[in-house]
Amino acid sequence: MNVQIKHIVFGTLMLFVLSCNTNNGEKQEQNRPEKLAKTTMEFNETEFDFGTITGGEYVTHRFVFKNTGNADLYIEKVTADCGCTVVDYQKSAVKPGEEGFVELVFDSGGYHGLQIKKVNVYANTVPAVHELTIAATVQ
Repeated sequence: MNVQIKHIVFGTLMLFVLSCNTNNGEKQEQNRPEKLAKTTMEFNETEFDFGTITGGEYVTHRFVFKNTGNADLYIEKVTADCGCTVVDYQKSAVKPGEEGFVELVFDSGGYHGLQIKKVNVYANTVPAVHELTIAATVQ
């Protein structure tokens, strides 16, 4: 290929990539919690104790919440205070009156004694952050 054709192909590819990124950014911006109507959420529980478990065991707990407000609820992210805790959560909108979930999996490998792990749930709610806690005594 000569240099002129390479420049045209490169320029066309760059325009395509930029247009894809721009559209995706606009879509993400629309779903950012600070841009959405505020709502409220209530968890059935915010703390869970697995009791005594064996070192190396994986234990899972699902926290259930209800959208108690009047707008769709979106979870932006869930962060754990430790790499030993893996999170999964409702990715789609939770309509008013409906339930959603935040699930935590604790990997007890390398731990001994009482372990308390916290996660923060960020959503378009008031308050914007909700704290969940799991505990286990690892033998």
